Amino acid sequence: MARKNIAVLDFGTSHISVMIGDRGAGNGFDIRGYSNISYAGFMDGEFLEPEKLASEVQQVLALAENNARVQITHLYIGVPAEFSAVVVKKAELNFYESHKITDQDITDLFDSIEDVESEEHSIINRAPIYYVLDDNLKIIKPKGKYTTTFSGVISFVLAENKFIQTVQKILSPLYIQHVEFFSEQLCEALYLIPPEERDRCALLVDVGFLTSSFAAVMGDGLLSLNSFSLGAGHIIADFCDVYGLTFDQAKDLLLEASPDDEEDSDQVYEIAVNGDVIKKIPVAEVSEIIKFRLTQIGKTIKKCIDQSEVSIPESLPVLITGGGISYINDMTHILEEVLNREVEIVMPDDPRFERPELSSVLSMLDLAIKQNKQTAKMFFIRLFKKN
Repeated sequence: MARKNIAVLDFGTSHISVMIGDRGAGNGFDIRGYSNISYAGFMDGEFLEPEKLASEVQQVLALAENNARVQITHLYIGVPAEFSAVVVKKAELNFYESHKITDQDITDLFDSIEDVESEEHSIINRAPIYYVLDDNLKIIKPKGKYTTTFSGVISFVLAENKFIQTVQKILSPLYIQHVEFFSEQLCEALYLIPPEERDRCALLVDVGFLTSSFAAVMGDGLLSLNSFSLGAGHIIADFCDVYGLTFDQAKDLLLEASPDDEEDSDQVYEIAVNGDVIKKIPVAEVSEIIKFRLTQIGKTIKKCIDQSEVSIPESLPVLITGGGISYINDMTHILEEVLNREVEIVMPDDPRFERPELSSVLSMLDLAIKQNKQTAKMFFIRLFKKN
């Protein structure tokens, strides 16, 4: 049998990435090929330069294949929150007598839920928040248990059909054997957050360049999902507008600066422009710009938490990932003041890939590999811990 060449395609807000790989030694990743190109990104549910998207996607796929010296046979596409929605529903099955739960029963429970899809959206992922048996305890491992009543809370992630059709049209000339769509945020939640934390509920925010996402997670599913148009690009744009910097100069300034610099400081950042000309930019002003945008992001995250239809404990920290603001010095301090919650940066737990901007693509690769190693649908098997 020919080897499967598994790849993932990640639409970031400023870059498109493709990674080809499999599981390596010590349960790590064996990355065979990787490519990453800049593009205009998306905002408000639309790609900003749709006329270029086909050539850009085909280019990044070809670069990854050339890098790995293989042809992609199985491609998994990440659907950003901007093009996604989450629906959570309850279902119940009843048996005439004590019954041993099987994989088929779990499938039947999922399939009993109707009216999830619409003309605009299709289901791309479905996962359990939890199951309940006769003892009324919440579990994630129902298989093999005996019960007369089998119920569950199920999370469905839907993708916009417009997004799916756009990508399918781009890929159709490439004759890739197997194409599947994943929720980027669900992949990140399953990969970055330990099971025991998800069992209690977790809050994950991926801050990108132009847009960001917020997900409330429980069990192995998403309770809610939001996206908002704020990210590192807005801070960089502020620097360009206020100080007349180029994109690269503004980006370098963001990496050097900190929102916690003293407001009355008379220090300056010195930036070389037009050869020998040095532009002096007040540290205090830069700090205020960063602090303003981080406060905006924090207030938007807080709004997502407050508007969630589920009760979220105040003790839960907010987990930040993505390449947008994770590298800003003292960023967590500002967000904690706005959110009145602890803020932590999370990233892949692999010494070779400990970079927040790789969270999405590695998370998708992790789930793609697991999906390919299972002959049946994935059913997650954990017992919820008591609070």
